[in-house]
Amino acid sequence: MHRLEPVIFHDAWGSHVSIASLTGRPIPSARPESELWMGAHEAGPSGVDAADGSTLADLIARDPVGVLGSELVDRFGPRLPFLLKVLAPGKAISIQAHPTADQALRERAESGDEVYGDDWAKPELLLAIAPFEVFVGLRDFDEARAFLDCLQVPALSDLAREASAAASPVHALLAGVLDTPPDEVTALTRAVVAACVRVEAVDDEFGGAAAAIVRIAEEHPDDIGLAVLVLMHHRVLQPGEFIDVAAGVLHSYVRGLGIEVLANSDNVVRAGLTSKEVNVPELLRIVDPEAGGVAGRPRRDGEGIEVFDSASDRFVLHRLRPAGQVLDLPGDGARLVFCLRGTVDLASSTGETLTLHDVESAFVTQDESGLTLGGVGEVYVVSAPTAYAIDA
Repeated sequence: MHRLEPVIFHDAWGSHVSIASLTGRPIPSARPESELWMGAHEAGPSGVDAADGSTLADLIARDPVGVLGSELVDRFGPRLPFLLKVLAPGKAISIQAHPTADQALRERAESGDEVYGDDWAKPELLLAIAPFEVFVGLRDFDEARAFLDCLQVPALSDLAREASAAASPVHALLAGVLDTPPDEVTALTRAVVAACVRVEAVDDEFGGAAAAIVRIAEEHPDDIGLAVLVLMHHRVLQPGEFIDVAAGVLHSYVRGLGIEVLANSDNVVRAGLTSKEVNVPELLRIVDPEAGGVAGRPRRDGEGIEVFDSASDRFVLHRLRPAGQVLDLPGDGARLVFCLRGTVDLASSTGETLTLHDVESAFVTQDESGLTLGGVGEVYVVSAPTAYAIDA
């Protein structure tokens, strides 16, 4: 087992408070801190406790089978299939969707690395550890039209009327919004925001969504994404709630503090609320207008252990809350272990022990056996699903 040194990212949408507070550093931080990464992704591999300054990616590259195990390498190649993050948006992250593996493969066959950098899907699961505001999934057409009726923005009403005869009205409405001519975007988005100001006082789901759009307009003025948000479901995840986001689901994480586990991929297409590249044709190609994030709460998986159910074949997330007893570490093979809070001892059958405190993490290689966790704390464990679970 190896103690990890996570990597902090400094995207402009990050918080100046959340990650710094968790890690016991002064606030506000000098730069925004958006994500704390634990894993072996090429963009930010975690350091390991090695004298030569190696990263987890280096460790795996030197001996993929010895570190990950032959089963994992056979299924996913010589690469850790999952990544664990603490996610801390201080303002809304881009509206985006991720491709399926087949979609990424087909596009890379035509354009190389121009759109996607790897051949993987990027399913993800977001768990709120503080209230976390999100827009996830497109409304069905009747619900979207009901919201538009409340807003009474003529340009959007016209687009809805035109889309109503399409084979997929929701997709056609999204396409109509995203295809707004550049010289008309400012007028449309300002009309949307002004309408949301009128509606935000209403005590219902539309009022909550409208209020969120008004707040986001302060961060992303005149952005076409403000009109796209009108078409999406809005909700606030409470601590302990999670949302499982598969390929094709349109989503934007607005603000909060959460733990995110995802496939070890960087394949993303954006639709707004960003200064990065927006690829409308590809977004419309991969988005699934009927797919929404699947929300839930953890399921008990033994004394002191919970599991967060996901449709992904790349990861399984467990939460352990030992209260002085010793728990068997769930999962098999290579695993990431993250102690959010408390003091816990990770021990193997060989007698090796690693103590983790608040916001400390470890990587367990495939050859570690009989692993247990003792102490008092809140700990998250990521592993790959077993082949049986995938085939079931």
